[in-house]
Amino acid sequence: MYVQEYADNDRFTLHLLILLLLATLGARLPARFTAGMAALEMLYSSWLCSRYGSLLVFPSLSVLLVYFRLRPRSLPLLLAGIHLAVLNTAVMDDSPLIRAWVNLSFLLSAALCAQLHSAGRGREETLHLYDELRKKHFELDEARNRLLQFASQVENAAQAEERVRISRQLHDDIGHRLIRVKMMMEAALHTLPSAPEAGMTMMGQVRDQLAQSMDDLRAAVRRIGRGPRLDGAYALDRLLEETGRDTGIKTSYTVEGAPYPLYPSLQVVLYKNAREAITNGLRHGHATSVGIKLCYSPSEVTMEVSNNGKTGMEEYGSETPESKSDNRDDGTRSERLSGGSPGNPRLHLTGAAGGMGLKGMEERTRLVGGTFEVRAAYPFTVITKLPVYKQSEII
Repeated sequence: MYVQEYADNDRFTLHLLILLLLATLGARLPARFTAGMAALEMLYSSWLCSRYGSLLVFPSLSVLLVYFRLRPRSLPLLLAGIHLAVLNTAVMDDSPLIRAWVNLSFLLSAALCAQLHSAGRGREETLHLYDELRKKHFELDEARNRLLQFASQVENAAQAEERVRISRQLHDDIGHRLIRVKMMMEAALHTLPSAPEAGMTMMGQVRDQLAQSMDDLRAAVRRIGRGPRLDGAYALDRLLEETGRDTGIKTSYTVEGAPYPLYPSLQVVLYKNAREAITNGLRHGHATSVGIKLCYSPSEVTMEVSNNGKTGMEEYGSETPESKSDNRDDGTRSERLSGGSPGNPRLHLTGAAGGMGLKGMEERTRLVGGTFEVRAAYPFTVITKLPVYKQSEII
């Protein structure tokens, strides 16, 4: 109003107030009216520019901030083209310098608005991605808690299975041996008066039976006394160290691949299978050397427990491939020979095959989705393969 001389300043003020009213309504109305209010404000501000001079191009440029936020992206470009054409029509009667100044101001303002809204959209997308990542984090945290709960259940199941096995051992092995000892002692008492030498021989056998029963009882008590601790409680190297110290046999422990932390359920299965395999090798195979080889791969962990004892499966409460034909009518035992070669067979135990020890190892392995194999060729080897889900895949 100070630069230009208008015939009616009151009317000019009224027109500016109407422009402000349009801008305010456009900000307060629902989003579906934004494009229409922006187009109305654009046309009205361009009319002011043609009526009151080129200085009113600045209120007209302010509408760029409104329609450059619209989507899809083709809509702001369409409105910008219409806006530029309307402005050129409004200043058509002015000098070429003014027309050039108006076009340059519009183009610079449009480029600046495009950059600002592009940065704003990038920030919105970043916030959206952050929200998605946070949601995924909560989902993965819940999955981790479920997995830890499952691991605890697996550990409890393994402990319950171990208690059942120890109770069976106490009843079947130690209990029956004590009954046999009692009967032998009664026979010795009747034999000693008439045949002292035969009676003393029987007493020596009673002593040996009692010594073996005491050894089995100590071993069972040690297993019962072990707590459910996970920190080092299921370390395979410690198991071999204790076995070598208690029995005097040779032990070896090798690791292939890059070791990584295992979930408690996998630790329990590996430890239980290794201990069972070592116990079977010592008791049935009369081994003098045992070894554990642990192989880490990206998708699974493999444990091979081997010994130099007898390799006949009958020593382990199972059938050999050669003796299988002699037991075709035995409906309580079955086995399936798979893989390997005639000199290096691999046994996949099914049904009730493999005795309680091997069957227990197979069931324990299947519980966590793994596979269990027995290589009957020398050295006798028990192979446990467990799938591994690393933390980067689950959590």
